[in-house]
Amino acid sequence: MNKLNLKEIDNVSKIALIVLIAIVGYFSVFLIISPLFTPKQTPMMQMMGEAMGTNIMNFSTTNSIIINLISLIFAAGLGFFASLYLFGLQSKDKEYSIMRKALSEDEKAILDEIKKAGEITQDSLRFRLNWSKAKVSTILTNLDKRGLIQRERIGKTYNVYLQK
Repeated sequence: MNKLNLKEIDNVSKIALIVLIAIVGYFSVFLIISPLFTPKQTPMMQMMGEAMGTNIMNFSTTNSIIINLISLIFAAGLGFFASLYLFGLQSKDKEYSIMRKALSEDEKAILDEIKKAGEITQDSLRFRLNWSKAKVSTILTNLDKRGLIQRERIGKTYNVYLQK
């Protein structure tokens, strides 16, 4: 069974998912808080009307206004946080994928190793990629000049990590 990856969903589907989350949130809160604001002694017809949803988006009485406003505020907040989550997922990975398009295969290989490790020494990169010391040093110098990585001197080698 394939796992749903939210990073790969297109923007239209993300927006539809956010709207669906907000609608479900609205109805959930409406159903939870409506018994708190409805009077205890109601005629049978009014109870049947409330059960069928006549108070949904009805702003004719004070109680229905309060119920709907609380539900709408909750739904808007839920939709806002869902959009932050869904659209926030792509920012770092999207920047990284755009950055990779302008690089050579060797530069991509080094950046992928640095991203996997988080922080790695220049010597470790050389051994992982099975490249010469000069090749790794030259590529890292070019990436450092472009501002894509940072290097910190540690003894005879460098600690290398992606630019924040």
